[in-house]
Parts: sequence; C-alpha cells; structure tokens
Amino acid sequence: MKRALLSLSPLLSSANAFRGSAFTLGLRPRICLSTRNLSLGSLPLARAPGVLQTPPRAFREQSVWQFIASRLSKATHRSGIARGSSRGSGGYGGGPEGPWQRFRARINAIPSPYIFWGIVGLNGLVFAFWKLAWIKYQSTGDGSSYVWMMQNFIASSANLKAGRWWTLVTCCFSHEDVMHILFNGMTYYFMAPAVLSILGNVGFLGLYLGSGIASSLAGIAWRDYTQRGQASGAHGASGAIYSVVSFFACVAPTTTFLLFGIVPVPAWAFVTGIFLYDGYSAVNQTRAGTDTAGHIGGLLSGVAFYIAKRLRLF
Repeated sequence: MKRALLSLSPLLSSANAFRGSAFTLGLRPRICLSTRNLSLGSLPLARAPGVLQTPPRAFREQSVWQFIASRLSKATHRSGIARGSSRGSGGYGGGPEGPWQRFRARINAIPSPYIFWGIVGLNGLVFAFWKLAWIKYQSTGDGSSYVWMMQNFIASSANLKAGRWWTLVTCCFSHEDVMHILFNGMTYYFMAPAVLSILGNVGFLGLYLGSGIASSLAGIAWRDYTQRGQASGAHGASGAIYSVVSFFACVAPTTTFLLFGIVPVPAWAFVTGIFLYDGYSAVNQTRAGTDTAGHIGGLLSGVAFYIAKRLRLF
C-alpha cells in the first residue's frame, strides 16, 4: 500500500518530449516499488469494532465480514460519531431544506455498494488508460497520450503551477503498476466497507477525497523541500486509503489485525508503526520510490477527521 514516485523531468514539457533522445532510447519513467507493502489486504480483522450502523446487506455478504468475530461491544464506547451532521439550521446550507442538506440527502440515497464499487471502477479505468497510453507509445512512438496522463493524473508542483489543480484528486485514482493497484485494491476492499457503514456515503467520500487531497499536498510540499529543482510527482490511492485505516483505528483502537493472517496486532499499534516507519523514511529519504510524506498526510487526515466528527464540527 503505497504512493509511487516517479521522475517527470523529460515528460511534462510537451508531447514532443517523447520524440526526443531520451525516449528514442526506450527510457521509460521508472516507478520504484517498495518491497515493504504491509497490505491490509492480507490483514483480516480478528475482532471487529462495534460499528454504529448495520452494514448494507451487500457488504455483509462480502468476504471481509467473514473475518469479523461476534464480540462487537469492545470499541463501541469510542465511537461517538453520527453519520449525519447534527449542526446548525438556517443559512445557505445548514437548514433541513438548504442546498447542502439536499445534496447530502441525494448522495446518501445512493446504495452504498455503488459508492464502494464506483471507486474500484474508477481506479481500474485509470489503470487501463495508463496501459493503453504506454502501448500506444511503444507501438507508434506517439507519446502524447502518455504525457496527457502525466499532466492529469500525477500530483506534482509542475501540474499545480500549470493550473491543473484537479490532479490533487485524480492522482488518488491513478496506478500504473499492477502490484501497486493490487495491493491498494486489496486494502481498500478489506477496510472501506466498515468505514463506509459507519460514516455513510457523504462522510466516507469526504474522508476519502479530502484525505486524498491532503496526502497529495503533503507529498508535493515535502518533495519541494527535499528535492529542490528536481521535477517529480506521485500517484496512488494509498494516501486516501491510509486515512480510512487511521479513522478505523481511532474508532476501534483495540480491534485486532492479523498481519499476513498470522501475527495479531491491535489497530492502534499498526497505525502507529506505519506512522513511525514512514516518518523515519521521509526524514532519512531511505525509500526514494515511495511518497512517504503522502502516507503521513493520509494517516493524519484520518485522525483529524475522526476528531472533527467526535467534536461534531460537521
């Protein structure tokens, strides 16, 4: 579960860059993969939290719930989180008939499986676009599609300076490597249903997308600080997924994950360990191919979202 880093130096100027000397030599921007990948996709839940809402039937039927034991009361006292906002009346969006409340109601009326599988589908679609763009370049020498992908699905200072602010979000649905999307997808599959059932559609999308943006900004800021003058960017869903994991750990800190299906680890210890590991790696730059700062941004965003919900700030 990671955000991949890649060099953008020869790529973001124009589509014609692909016909330059670097690419006539078959030089492809390399995404370095970490062998760490402590994917939660291999971490079934040994004990589940007392979630506040009964999961939709479609989610109960998914295999993730096969790993959930029946002792649901342990973490309930930590879960003072309402699915809907309890704040305010009147104003532009605060009243029961305000535009924001109507929008929330429409989103929450969508069956939760559509939200869950919609995110999966978007990741798969973008992954397919990456592959098609690369095949087009290999077969025809035309790298314009590949450049377009990098300009629209990579979080980087270059893209922000060019006004492509949407890349802060689109990069969170972007994977180019098979193992990258596989590990992130497995983690999302196992963790997202529980948090979606707690927060509802609007809350979950707010957590996922908001934390994805925070993760992108954290990664960009850290790279600008540590790699002055070097054009680079990152993509991947792990920043958003890390926020889901850390939020879950705040709701149910004593819930047990089984690392690789064997080693029991409480949720709070797992998240703390990832935070320390990624923090150490970021400071010492020991994993140059991984957006460790983006990971930290995602983790902290999940914790911040939990605190905000506990304080009923929204």
